[in-house]
Amino acid sequence: MNMDKKEQKILEGNINRICLMNFLDGMWFPMSVFVIFLFDNGMSLTQVGLILGAYSIMPFFLDLPSSILADRHSLKLMLVLMSAAYLLQNAIYFFGHSFLMFFIASCFNGIGNALSMGIASALVYDTLLSVGKEKNYEKEQSKVVMSFYAGRLLASVGALIYLANPRMVFLLAVIVTAIEVITAISLKEPWREKGASKPLIHIREGLGFILKHKTIWHTVVIFSVMAGICGVLFDYYQPVMKAAGISVVYFGIIYFFANVAGFLGAVIYPRLAERVRWKGIMFLYLFMAMAAAFFFSVNLRFLIVAAVVLSSLLLGLQGVFIGNVINRIVPSTHRATALSVQTQMHLVFNFVFLMAVSVVSEKVSINAGMVLIFILAVTAFAAFFGLANKEPAVS
Repeated sequence: MNMDKKEQKILEGNINRICLMNFLDGMWFPMSVFVIFLFDNGMSLTQVGLILGAYSIMPFFLDLPSSILADRHSLKLMLVLMSAAYLLQNAIYFFGHSFLMFFIASCFNGIGNALSMGIASALVYDTLLSVGKEKNYEKEQSKVVMSFYAGRLLASVGALIYLANPRMVFLLAVIVTAIEVITAISLKEPWREKGASKPLIHIREGLGFILKHKTIWHTVVIFSVMAGICGVLFDYYQPVMKAAGISVVYFGIIYFFANVAGFLGAVIYPRLAERVRWKGIMFLYLFMAMAAAFFFSVNLRFLIVAAVVLSSLLLGLQGVFIGNVINRIVPSTHRATALSVQTQMHLVFNFVFLMAVSVVSEKVSINAGMVLIFILAVTAFAAFFGLANKEPAVS
């Protein structure tokens, strides 16, 4: 596509806008005390599991339809609607006091996730592709992930704000997401070839691009299991720390250092990718997930804190990996849809694991729930080890 320098500069501004949106998305002040907030409002472990599970199950139903709409019509529109859903979520949490209100708020969070998962990554890649700089994807997407963790670092003060006024963290979140809506509206739709096939055929075609590469398909499945495990570890670190006797006063401090680790993970990934082959990176991810799950299952404070930091480092490292694998083998007509196929698997595993951990934690103990997650992590590691030995490497 031919464009003048002014038009190219405007389009390249998408990268900075996506970085800003991720920064604002990361700056969710309730994060470091969110589960504690639910407990303080009378929620049981099972209710907490259902609330946390809501934002996993909503994208399961909406992620593929929204990605098809993005592929066929507009990536920008989906990101505007995403920001609006997050705004509604925060407003409901601010005014809500019941399980039903919290559940509805979490559903809006899930709707926002459904409208962003894969779509923001696709917009970054298509923007770079439009200006002939698609080879810079890993570098630029790492900046996007770093922006998210920079926002989380600022959000660490949420624990202190919560101790002063529990509702204030959600009021601040409303203000932040309102700015995110305005930023999303300012995005420019990149030029790309749009999908024209019918929805079900479009899904089948998007999945087909991944299935053509057997090794990558198996990697996507096991990566999704690992991502589901990491999601549970991150969702449950607050009740695990509380069960270990760590005061809420220290949650913000621990959350700060955890997000420093996540930020460093995003910084390290491009350098890691230059030196280590993709199978080596997957082994590293799976080993870190296994170690973090083990640390969480042991009722020792220093190991639990180490697990929080380790799981956040893992989330920072993995933020670019699977998107880059899929983006390189799928054309722009099906890119958001193919990324959503991976997200669907991740969400299913995350929801199933969340429900299982919630039940075990309620019936036995929170540490028993973490033992279950450790067993799942060991199983994923063993499965990938078997596949890596049987299948030929891919570039």
